[in-house]
Amino acid sequence: MLPVFYTIVQLLAIQSSGFVNSEPTAVVDTQCGPVEGKYNGQGYAFRGIPYSLPPTGNRRWKPPIPLNKQAGNCWDGIFKAYAYGNTCMQRNPENHSIILGSEDCLYLNVWTPTINKSANLHVMVWIHGGSLQDSNANWPTYCPSEELARDTNIVYVGMNYRLNAFGFMSLSLLSEQSKTNTSGNYGFMDQILALRWVQDNVKNFGGNPDSVTLFGQSSGGTSIVALLASEQARGLFHKAWMLSASAVFNKTSQEASIDNLVFLKNTGCTNITCLYDLPASKILSSVPWEVYPFWEMRDQSDLPTKDHFDGAIAVVDGDVVTYPPYKAWQQGLAIDVPLLIGTTANEIDCDPTLSTMYMWNWTEYERQVKGHLGTYGSKLADDALRMYPINVTSPEYEYTRMGADIRVGCPNDFMSGVISLSMKSPVYRYVVTSQPSEPVHVFGEPFPASYSFHMWDQFAYFDTIKDYIKPPATSDRNFQETIQREVLSFVRTGIPSTKDWQSYSHGVTALLSEDISVVSNYKKDTCLFWSLNGLLNYGWIN
Repeated sequence: MLPVFYTIVQLLAIQSSGFVNSEPTAVVDTQCGPVEGKYNGQGYAFRGIPYSLPPTGNRRWKPPIPLNKQAGNCWDGIFKAYAYGNTCMQRNPENHSIILGSEDCLYLNVWTPTINKSANLHVMVWIHGGSLQDSNANWPTYCPSEELARDTNIVYVGMNYRLNAFGFMSLSLLSEQSKTNTSGNYGFMDQILALRWVQDNVKNFGGNPDSVTLFGQSSGGTSIVALLASEQARGLFHKAWMLSASAVFNKTSQEASIDNLVFLKNTGCTNITCLYDLPASKILSSVPWEVYPFWEMRDQSDLPTKDHFDGAIAVVDGDVVTYPPYKAWQQGLAIDVPLLIGTTANEIDCDPTLSTMYMWNWTEYERQVKGHLGTYGSKLADDALRMYPINVTSPEYEYTRMGADIRVGCPNDFMSGVISLSMKSPVYRYVVTSQPSEPVHVFGEPFPASYSFHMWDQFAYFDTIKDYIKPPATSDRNFQETIQREVLSFVRTGIPSTKDWQSYSHGVTALLSEDISVVSNYKKDTCLFWSLNGLLNYGWIN
């Protein structure tokens, strides 16, 4: 893996090279023709396999077009799957004036321990996070690898999907030219097409198409919320693991279309032809990043302020996301599969919004809490300071614990409860309480994350803690072993390894650290407090 001090631009340049030089090759058949990957001594990697025509020109803001021989749009000869495909169009997180990627970006990757068709291994399909705005399926330290495939004996697939305005723009002007009279959710269409590709082709990579587990972190987890409510995704996966997903998912495509009129105004376009002709840079510069509907969502990793709501990027369009997810669960309409739903105890600990937090004293902590929650009334702020008290642990710990409960933990508890009451398949809920043995600079950020931060469980599963803590302490290694043991049991059997970890319908939450402790009614009173005061309405969106 790569050192974490690489810049985003350097990472993307290295990724596009494919990392590999003279490794042995292997050829596997797909429905579009043979692909040639490489074996690095640990496992096989097939990088950058196209699964759609490029969504460019007048294919922008339309469903992806699958590649198949009948349509005559496949490659000739053997496709050299040596290098990762283009990253989808996005702003550079380090410098928003720089644009990364390409609209020609619908590629997927396969990492497998074997290419024996009869191996029939379990399959895990990775959906990357990034607020539906950035990242890709092969971000260093944040994706599967040949080594992971070997060590877990799993076939992994990860796809790039359209992001930000290219993947999720809802506009009436776009709906009017659509066969379904809807718009938005193009990135989810890409994910569904990639899942269909898995059904058609993964057998040849050693995988079992009848045992597919979706897993996604952050907005990758939110994508799974969407897919559970999608008729188009039915039958394409059999279990799902959601990590730190957004549990607020309720805005319609029509409502978002009104919110996004500011985007249309910024483009200067009045017709569909103009939109198709816009250069990608103009589309990104026209997005309402810092005005309502606040596509940048900079506030999402801080305590909320009264009446400040962000707009929705992922929407209920009635077609791709067929039903509002909560309605789908409550009425038994959702895809009914076993679910593993996880959050971390200090989700917001690594966010750039709070880059000075690790230097706060208790006076600054109190000032910040009252500055945000005081907008709901001084009593709520005072009550919060009693629940998350001063002079205990550290200001960073208490502030990020409070933010995690409001924005992520309690909303995910509520979501887990709704699903458990209505669906037949079990829901298993966990909260990561493990803390890194030393502060971690996530993706090279200059400020450290000290507690159970966003992505800590994903790094543990991917075996990339070692890229941040060198060498990992025993506590780090034990946590990683715990995560992998429980997740792999869930993937293989539909239930975690620990027998006492019952489904959420029994009121059980597992706390994951070096080992597991199972508790009943975890944070019930805390979450009830935030719910009664309306704060769960400010949970993460996207």
